[in-house]
Amino acid sequence: MTYFTIGDFILVIPMALAGALFVGALPCKTESRHNALRVLGAMIGVMCAVALVEGLPALV
Repeated sequence: MTYFTIGDFILVIPMALAGALFVGALPCKTESRHNALRVLGAMIGVMCAVALVEGLPALV
């Protein structure tokens, strides 16, 4: 089992931001739903970043 280093977290913030911007751009009627979509997008982005960081060593 490998542990995260500080270099691995460089992908987490941009991926969370990209997810929040991408999913938060969906049209909705209420502001609370818009914020919930942003949070959901950020969590999806973080999960993709973690999967990418954990999967890259297996590909090499």
